[in-house]
Amino acid sequence: QRLKKDFKEISLSKSYSGEGIVIGNGNAKGVLLKGINKKEKNVSEFFEKFIIKGNIENFNSNEVLIGSELAFNLNLQEGDILSIMSSAFISTPIGSIPKQESFKVAGIFNTGFIDFDKNVIFLKIEDALSIFDKEESEVNLEIFLNNPLNANTIKSKIQNINQNYFIYTWSDLNKSLFSALKV
Repeated sequence: QRLKKDFKEISLSKSYSGEGIVIGNGNAKGVLLKGINKKEKNVSEFFEKFIIKGNIENFNSNEVLIGSELAFNLNLQEGDILSIMSSAFISTPIGSIPKQESFKVAGIFNTGFIDFDKNVIFLKIEDALSIFDKEESEVNLEIFLNNPLNANTIKSKIQNINQNYFIYTWSDLNKSLFSALKV
């Protein structure tokens, strides 16, 4: 709440992300799993722009939204069932095994970025926390700026509020891309 009050030019969104494996129609692929809340403004605006099959309003628990390239590569359609395996493990009498759950494809999105559309799966934040065996207190807070060029300035100001915050800008997380663009 303090961030919203102190910084008028930002909007916030809770999420949780991690790596996993998707299994559909006998094929498997490593993906980024991102837990989201469909009611948050940034999320609903994203899917209003990019969803091509399905409807964000019908996106519920135990359902996922997948990119068009991933859908094509795994031969998946809206309504199909897929399995997701996370990096969290479950202890069994025969040893530890990766946590795996089944999800229904609620919709398909197409951003036009092939790598994004073939490597990212969106699920409800509660489902993401469950499959990674995490608690509500472990969610991430994404900060969206009206002017992305102010990212480093805002990062410094937020870091000064609490030195225990881990704050990364999009450019921090994509240094190789920005290095290539500078050439």
